[in-house]
Amino acid sequence: MTISVGLDLVGLTAFSREGTKLGKLKDVISDGETSSEYLVVGRFLARDLVIPADVVEMPDHRVVVPFSDGFLDCAPAFKAKGALSAEDRSRLEAFYHAPATED
Repeated sequence: MTISVGLDLVGLTAFSREGTKLGKLKDVISDGETSSEYLVVGRFLARDLVIPADVVEMPDHRVVVPFSDGFLDCAPAFKAKGALSAEDRSRLEAFYHAPATED
């Protein structure tokens, strides 16, 4: 049985790299096919963000998504809850892990 590291973060507030409050971490999606975890950040008056847990940083016990607000506003949107399709995973990986996509 695998214990989710991301579950320890649920309820904490996530910030962008500039320090802007993004919202609270409200869920963790564990991908059984790849053993990856994705964090769901609930944002006030905006759509939720789905972020691969492996990009999140924890300086000074703060949850920081190391991207700008503008970059995160362009993040892929998802309608389905609870699980990611292979297409969803590919879109997330391409967006967050593409080299030199972010200033």
